[in-house]
Order: sequence, then C-alpha cells, then structure tokens
Amino acid sequence: MHSSYREALPAREGPLGVTGGCGVGRGISLPRLRLGGVVARGAVYGAGAAVCSTVTALVLPDRDARGDVLEAVAFLGLVAGAVSLLTGLFFWACCAGEVLRWRDLFRTTGPSEVIAVLAPCLVRVGVLLLVPVPVAAVLGRFAG
Repeated sequence: MHSSYREALPAREGPLGVTGGCGVGRGISLPRLRLGGVVARGAVYGAGAAVCSTVTALVLPDRDARGDVLEAVAFLGLVAGAVSLLTGLFFWACCAGEVLRWRDLFRTTGPSEVIAVLAPCLVRVGVLLLVPVPVAAVLGRFAG
C-alpha cells in the first residue's frame, strides 16, 4: 500500500498529449484550467440566470413586486459577485497558475491546494452572479 493517494496514481498522458495536467506526477490527465475558459463558462451560466430572473419578474402579477425582485437581484448579484470574483482572482494569483479541478479536491495534501481548487469555483460563481446584474437593472427601470 502506498503512503499517499497521490503516489498510487501513475501519471498518464491525456487526450491532448498533456502529462500531469495541473502538476507533474499528480496523475491528472486534463490540461490546466485557463482563466478565459473559466470566465466564459461562468458567463454562459450567468446568461441562464439572467433568463430565469427575467421570466420570474415577468410572471409576478404585481408591478411593485417586479421592481423589488429585480432590484434585489441587481444589488445582491453585484455585491456577492464582486466579492466572489475578487476573492477568486486573488486565490488564482496566489496559486501561480497551478489551479486544480473539483475532482482533485480529495487528492489535496495541504491548505494551498484547497485554495487552488476554490480559485476557479469562485471566479466562475462571481461571473455567474455579475452577468444578470445589467439585465435586472434595465428591466427594473421599466418595471418600476
């Protein structure tokens, strides 16, 4: 039996010819996460959230309730999204490009690797929360 889980996994060559992925010897067969890809996926999820908040606002029968819901979505999305995005970018910078995927969470051996798992998550959630803000603000002006 190996002393650590990481030693038990042999490094494999991935589908793109990348060996090790996010660290040599970790046995990860996927290429590294890139900031642009994480932001793009968060924007797609945010567009879905914008559609959901728009449909919810249109379903509400009371005009004042529509304005309140849209104002709450805009304010909470702006505050929570900015905090999540800035924290995620800070963690990403602290990881120096060695960002890990969620599947690597149980292979982590220290706090710095846990932060490397949280960095892309917080960036994605931050963008997800910031995308519906302009949509809710514009619809709030028309509804209120």
